[in-house]
Amino acid sequence: MNTDLKDLRVAVVPTETGNGINQDSSVEEILACKETELYAITDYFKAQNDEQLGLHWSFLIDMVEKTDLTGTNIDGVHYHSELWKK
Repeated sequence: MNTDLKDLRVAVVPTETGNGINQDSSVEEILACKETELYAITDYFKAQNDEQLGLHWSFLIDMVEKTDLTGTNIDGVHYHSELWKK
């Protein structure tokens, strides 16, 4: 994967408004949802840490390729891997 950080956005979609978005939604559905807010990655972490976001789905979107990278294993290390504990 050769995605530039500047091409990535976190799409934030409220979970409790009946908008029909869930973790299985397509990039097209996510971006078409009127409630979707797009954040630069650093801005998303700031907003999340400052508790500015309510309950939401978050998706990591490559805005150039229009692909959902949420959960993509980009470096061969899995979340529950012992490598993260070193």
